[in-house]
Amino acid sequence: MKLFIMRHGQAEPMSDPWPDSERRLTDDGIMEVRHASEWLQQQCELIEQCYTSPYQRAKETQTVMNERLNCQQVKVLDCLTPEKRVHETVTELAAEIAVAGVQSALVVTHMPLVSYLVAEIDKTQQPPIFSTAAIAEIEFDPSTGVGQLKQLMQPEHC
Repeated sequence: MKLFIMRHGQAEPMSDPWPDSERRLTDDGIMEVRHASEWLQQQCELIEQCYTSPYQRAKETQTVMNERLNCQQVKVLDCLTPEKRVHETVTELAAEIAVAGVQSALVVTHMPLVSYLVAEIDKTQQPPIFSTAAIAEIEFDPSTGVGQLKQLMQPEHC
């Protein structure tokens, strides 16, 4: 199956008193995500399942992506927050995908987790650096939690 792992778009800087989880996308971040959605639509006609972090900027990224992709199912997963352990995240994500029985899914999360996810799924890869709104395309087997990185799209290549 095709698994697309995406870093959220550019977000507001951290500032008191707002918690990190409440940071929103900037106008530039929204534009980055719109460009990324155009690229993703060219790669995969149908995204059947979307998974997103509960953080505001990730949910906003998924919403903007969905303007073009029209993903049928969206699920918020706590395992996609930045501080989560990568092995447990891959295990939970693989189980979710296996239960859904889909052939394509989009995951929206954060640095550094996005980088670690790619390296955990494809052990031949070092953790890649994701700019905001970057997307990794992975051929993924949810029964094993193993996959192969096919490409990494950085937004400047959209």
